[in-house]
Amino acid sequence: MLVAIDTSGTMSGLALMRDGELLAEIAWQSDRRHSEQLLPQLDALCRLVGVAPADLTHVAVSIGPGSWSGIRVGISVAKGLALANSAHVIGINALDVLAWPMRHRAPITACISLGRGRFATSAYPHPAWPIGTMTPTNCHISEMHIPADHLLVYEPHMRTLLPDTVVNHLHHHVAFPQPRTLAEIATHRLRTSPYQPDTVIEPLYLGEPVQPKP
Repeated sequence: MLVAIDTSGTMSGLALMRDGELLAEIAWQSDRRHSEQLLPQLDALCRLVGVAPADLTHVAVSIGPGSWSGIRVGISVAKGLALANSAHVIGINALDVLAWPMRHRAPITACISLGRGRFATSAYPHPAWPIGTMTPTNCHISEMHIPADHLLVYEPHMRTLLPDTVVNHLHHHVAFPQPRTLAEIATHRLRTSPYQPDTVIEPLYLGEPVQPKP
């Protein structure tokens, strides 16, 4: 049994999958309330399906980039579940989750807002890109350059953040991140390569640290 946890953005989500079959999922607008909402939502989802924590053998978690506090909450819960159940944790790049449903339309560029006018982007030039191998970059809105032949994939709330000079000159697609996608990627990773447990699960932070005022 695999549970997927995504708290990397303002939308959070959970999914339960067994042998590649989606059992249930939930997504909600969490804003910055990840820590108070995640465990009650997980408990409700498990009760709905009739799953006990001891049934969880794998935990897929979004490691970012994205919300600093949200990522920490998701990874902490994932590690707690793994420790309690001797489950394996699989860390997945949030940009991979955004790009996965559109992978057959490569080349594409996935984009996530980091706040303060900065964005994380990652280019996927080929349809068969290996999971976890793309290196995201941190850029300011004024530095953003997307190749003209790429499909730009971004979350709905970002349309008001991206300049018209970027969006109007590109093919673009608004993506609604779904927790089932995170579960699908983790399941694909387990099926296509010998499983190697992630010995270190760390947040993928790209944003600049907030400097204290003098």
